[in-house]
Amino acid sequence: MKKLTILFLFTCIVSSYAQINIGKSKSPINLYVSKHKQAVFDNLKKTKTVFVVPTQLNAEEYKAVIKEVWDFNEVVFVDQETYNNEGEKYISSDNSILRLVDNGYTKEKTGGVMGPGTRTVGEYIVFKFMMISDFQNIKKNKKGKLKYDALNIAEIFFTPNIRMRQDISSKMRIGSMDKINEKYGEEPGFYNFDMGYVKNYFQELNRRLSNSENLVMEDGIEKDEKIKELKEKTLYAPKWILKKYNALAATWGKTREPEELFGKYGHTYEIIDNNDLNSKILKGEDFYYLMHTQFNQKKIVSVIHSLTGEIIYLKEDGSYNIKDSDIKSIAKLIK
Repeated sequence: MKKLTILFLFTCIVSSYAQINIGKSKSPINLYVSKHKQAVFDNLKKTKTVFVVPTQLNAEEYKAVIKEVWDFNEVVFVDQETYNNEGEKYISSDNSILRLVDNGYTKEKTGGVMGPGTRTVGEYIVFKFMMISDFQNIKKNKKGKLKYDALNIAEIFFTPNIRMRQDISSKMRIGSMDKINEKYGEEPGFYNFDMGYVKNYFQELNRRLSNSENLVMEDGIEKDEKIKELKEKTLYAPKWILKKYNALAATWGKTREPEELFGKYGHTYEIIDNNDLNSKILKGEDFYYLMHTQFNQKKIVSVIHSLTGEIIYLKEDGSYNIKDSDIKSIAKLIK
């Protein structure tokens, strides 16, 4: 794999509505992790977590949220510019580092049925918070660059919106996309990289680290007693889940009506603006909300508790878009 200076997509569209993995990552571009042993959690607890404050978020608001939700171990803050210039001084067995990774990767292949040349067969976006620790074999090479071994502890993924995926995709299209872009009105960006969601994800990460719990998305989550609370409570969902992505063309599909997704739900739900949902979380309101995660060719549907960040339901499946059958699966557990 080779790092890209410009992010874009090709054969596989990589995207993710934020979700958490806690385990040893097997690749920067997929969801697969192996579970940590107890010793990893024990050693992690003894470190300080260096939170690198991303420039994409309000620094003071970000710090306030972390201070509110994080009690697993001691916290240190460093701004992104300082870390970029002086990051090596934080590489220590006494520290863990949690920072936002904004990279692109490409996969190339030489030879085969398409001829002897080298060609790109896959390009990927990686936009996630990543926590690393267990720094070992720390030394400098002959050029003075620091080298070390480290363990990937956890990841929190986020997604580009449809407009961003469309703009950076190298797939061929017929005609101009201007009219489509004007119709949907999106600027390139991320659907849920907002402080309320960030708060919930760090709450869940902090809780699981404190309890020495791994979180492997493939295993799924069904907390039956919590899910049954939805029989009497409203399930909220951000309005953007109604947008359907055309994976073949890497562009817009259509915007569905709420009944197309929730017609088989049978309980109270409410589709609200993303900013309103985010605001309700930050205000400390107590409710459950639906989250749709799309990463590569894997779809994850989850239900999250706004007050604690606890994930009470999570199911991984193939496909790109959330479907009425996904909502029906949740409904079956409520009854």
